[in-house]
Amino acid sequence: VLMRKTLKIPGLEQCPVDDIVSIEGKGNYTTIFLKNGQSTVMAKTLKKFESQLRLGTFLRIHKSYLVNKVNVIGHDLNDTKTVKTILNQNLPVSRRKLDLVRGQLES
Repeated sequence: VLMRKTLKIPGLEQCPVDDIVSIEGKGNYTTIFLKNGQSTVMAKTLKKFESQLRLGTFLRIHKSYLVNKVNVIGHDLNDTKTVKTILNQNLPVSRRKLDLVRGQLES
């Protein structure tokens, strides 16, 4: 199965998947945060993104967040239960996902 290298984003025809730092879901909308500090809102559920990006470097860390492992610079899975992205976002990791995230980020 081929991994997606690009994603169609409004205003950016083909956005390299590596440029996506994190994706935040709010109901039927998602906000995509890009490396260059831009963000864009799309009328698409996080689940749709997850299925599109599932085989790549993306990790579902919380019901509201997908994060790109290549753009994670640190994590604190014991105390604050967060991962830190290159945009200095501290994103929450849900209890359910802790073991999965730990396995993915600490291996």
